[in-house]
Amino acid sequence: MPSNRLAPIGILFNQSRDAIAKEWIDDVMREWSRKYPNLMSVDDVRRQMNDMLRELAHVFRDHVGDEPPHIASNAPLAVLATEFTASRAKLGFRPTDTAHYLIALKHVLSRHLVHLVDISQMDLAACLAAVDDVLDHLVLLTMEAFVEARERIIAQQSLSLVELSSPVVRLWEQIILLPLVGIIDTVRARQFTEKLLEAIARYEALVTIIDVTGVPVFDTGVARHIMKAIEAAQLLGTRIVLTGLSPEGAQTLTKLNVVFAGVTSRASLRAGMAEALRLVGKRIVAVEVAA
Repeated sequence: MPSNRLAPIGILFNQSRDAIAKEWIDDVMREWSRKYPNLMSVDDVRRQMNDMLRELAHVFRDHVGDEPPHIASNAPLAVLATEFTASRAKLGFRPTDTAHYLIALKHVLSRHLVHLVDISQMDLAACLAAVDDVLDHLVLLTMEAFVEARERIIAQQSLSLVELSSPVVRLWEQIILLPLVGIIDTVRARQFTEKLLEAIARYEALVTIIDVTGVPVFDTGVARHIMKAIEAAQLLGTRIVLTGLSPEGAQTLTKLNVVFAGVTSRASLRAGMAEALRLVGKRIVAVEVAA
């Protein structure tokens, strides 16, 4: 008959699971409630942690042998732990605070194992090592889930910032404005070019103002991205007015021999707006207001 040095863990869960759950959950909630008082539902956290503890008990009760049980990444216990951790990441928990709940469980189980009466020193050492092995493995799985969740959040936020940083604004009938702000790379250039072309077609824009006042660096790469956007826009029949180019930027483009063919350039957005109105046969005039 095979030996089972880890049997005391299953016995411990049978005898003291409620006590372990209370001690563990109280320990974790005391820490989290202090740091994140308004970011979670206490009842939901208790329910999820109880579910994990129940699955952990099943793992050790069903296990036979002296080696620690292996927890696959798709096992129910691993799925519960990674989903719970990912939800903490979405709420803004720090990685160390998120890992705390598994480390706290390890400490609670170790304390209860040490206080078992009918257990040999060899079995105790095997049980403590098994608890460490299983929970350390879960920590690794959950930290991977935490990082993936954070990366998804960062990617979504980056996409939102990119969309907000290149809005296409309808200024007047058949006049639109693309204000560019920040560093322009390949991804941003493709994104604002697509939005610009869609706006030209939607509003049937005869004139498009591209304002580069907020572009801090104007080099060959930036000029190339803007030139491609201008060429694509001109194919849709719009005339381009480029505004906001700084004296330093103008000198840089001259040294680089960069020429924006067919583009009207104005120093300021105000002057560019006046030029755009002139191109569509409009102008702004003063109106006398009766006293």
